[in-house]
Amino acid sequence: MVVTNHKTCFLKRETQTAKASVSIAVSFLVMTPLVLSTALTSVRAQEAHSHTDETEYFVGLDTLQVLTSGTYAGLENPNYNRLTFLYAHREEDPTTNHFHGIGAYSYSDSQSNPTINSTNTNNKIPETYTQQSPLTLLPGTGVFTGRLISTSSNEEYSNLKTQPVLSLKNSTESADQYLLNSSNNRWQGSLEGATIGLQLVSISDGLNVANESGSNLFSFVGDVYTIGSGNNFSFTPTFWTDAAAPQGTYSATFKLVDLGTVNNRTLFGESGTFSFDFQVKPIPEPTATIGLGIFGILAFSLSQQSKRIGNARMR
Repeated sequence: MVVTNHKTCFLKRETQTAKASVSIAVSFLVMTPLVLSTALTSVRAQEAHSHTDETEYFVGLDTLQVLTSGTYAGLENPNYNRLTFLYAHREEDPTTNHFHGIGAYSYSDSQSNPTINSTNTNNKIPETYTQQSPLTLLPGTGVFTGRLISTSSNEEYSNLKTQPVLSLKNSTESADQYLLNSSNNRWQGSLEGATIGLQLVSISDGLNVANESGSNLFSFVGDVYTIGSGNNFSFTPTFWTDAAAPQGTYSATFKLVDLGTVNNRTLFGESGTFSFDFQVKPIPEPTATIGLGIFGILAFSLSQQSKRIGNARMR
């Protein structure tokens, strides 16, 4: 199957969050408010490193012809030679770095009479198994003034920068090389000659997708936007709503298509469908945040830590 190591990834997230809670709690006990503010900024910056500084999303080509594990082992891979939207899981032990296929083609029903689906059960960002809330849309600036926008933050999955898998090939970072070579080089198929299009399948009313200049990429459902060609491109969309948009969850669903018809080449298969979930929620007033008592926040941090550790033990 395409999706693996979900439990390992979940426990890693819980452990990292618990450690961050302990660090914050200790800071509240031993530092003055001014120093505390500096400490929290530092902690958040460290938490955000893996999300803001490294590419999280990739376009790959599935080169696995026959499934080798799981319920459908021995059957032809329904995602073979298809474009695939991938999320990079970068672990504390970089030798275990790996990709999750988001919305890849998959099987359901019995092995003797399987049904091919144009998506899989892991087809949303944030990934459903993490139980993470939708990504938060935050107030924009510049060309996005008056809008709530997606932006790279300390939320996992928030860095929407997308590149081809083979863009990792020239990286000097060992962690990137482990990621590139994961799953027995399954995702190293070359996109040479391909032109990658992002096709809009569905979108919530009020949600839009723009480029860095603030111009919308899609006019209607079914529209296709070219995000790049070959093995070396970078694409970062900005999702946005009006600043006065109603609170709630907003979603957009896409698939990847190959538009490269030069020299009558054979097109790669289109990807399965995958979705992004965002939320519009109230933004706390600065005075309300400052007014929180030190020991009140300490109690909250410790209770959250206990709850997360308890949940991890139950899994």
